[in-house]
Amino acid sequence: KALPPKHLVALAVVAILGLFLVADYLWASSRSAAPSIWPSRLDISTRPTASPPPSEKQTKGNTSTGSMDISATFADLPAPELQWKQMAEAPVPRLDGAAIQIKNLLFVFAGYGTINYVHSHVDIYNFSDNTWGGKFDMPKEMAHSHLGMVTDGRYIYVVTGQYGPQCRGPTARNFVLDTERKEWHDLPPLPVPRGMLQPHNFGEGGFM
Repeated sequence: KALPPKHLVALAVVAILGLFLVADYLWASSRSAAPSIWPSRLDISTRPTASPPPSEKQTKGNTSTGSMDISATFADLPAPELQWKQMAEAPVPRLDGAAIQIKNLLFVFAGYGTINYVHSHVDIYNFSDNTWGGKFDMPKEMAHSHLGMVTDGRYIYVVTGQYGPQCRGPTARNFVLDTERKEWHDLPPLPVPRGMLQPHNFGEGGFM
């Protein structure tokens, strides 16, 4: 006699559940057996292994620092030992001024005394006798800090900079100093104000 449909459905569900239980048992058995199989085939030891010695090509461009090897590109280059000598103390403290050397004289310009006060003069240092002297004023319209400066050996060209204290904006005014006569002359202003420029002397009266 044939079974009713509802009994067939119940048997199908029981069969499916039985298959799932068998598959789960087989999967669990394979996992529990894995630790006994893997160690016999693989060495998973955490002990550090010795690195092979570097080849001659690898060590040729490296420099040892005691704890590690670094590329010779970043190693300290051999250089002569520099000897420092103390100069005479400057007449006034300065910050963000400018200085340029012509022969044995160092011309030091402007700069901050404090955030609310800027210098408006030039001091001259003489390398020959380690003394300061020859102070003279700058033009009133000249910048007081972040000056661009270059020389041809006699004239000092001063290009823009920041005008006034408290980090004020730049100016477009430019000047040239005749160091032999201590005379200032105007230069044509830049099209727009600029600060912190660094002009360069390219010879034959050429500047950029």
